[in-house]
Amino acid sequence: MIIRPITISELPILTQLFDYNNPTEMIEQNERDMNRGSIDIFVMFDNDRPIGELHVAYESDDDRAVKGKRAYLFAFRIHEDYQGRGYGKRLLQSVIDTLTEQGYYEFTVGVEDENDRARHIYDSFGFTELIARKYEEYQGNGYEYGLYLKRNV
Repeated sequence: MIIRPITISELPILTQLFDYNNPTEMIEQNERDMNRGSIDIFVMFDNDRPIGELHVAYESDDDRAVKGKRAYLFAFRIHEDYQGRGYGKRLLQSVIDTLTEQGYYEFTVGVEDENDRARHIYDSFGFTELIARKYEEYQGNGYEYGLYLKRNV
């Protein structure tokens, strides 16, 4: 397995991991954010097949991300064929390690209350401090979630 940030030209592969309502909009938004340097998208590959993704935001207009200090981890997905085998934990640990090496020492994740599988993984990594309740819309769907903090100090 290889884990690395993808390039802008590779953005279309994300449609293999999630059924976007509007793939063109997703690609355009991520391209803008990547060009600004405000996000990276880490993908786990099994040979050439993408099997997982984790997006990282380095800045936000709220408490989710603070450049150089706190990174917001979101859109964490593992392809259903690979779930339950530890790949998600491996991807999450790899991204946290990479960001820690870059000087980040706080990490936030948003997780919906009913997503027990994600809550279990995040809890095991120390994302236990609820710092906010959030609501956002993406491609016509609304999501309410808890924002959890993990500190590496």
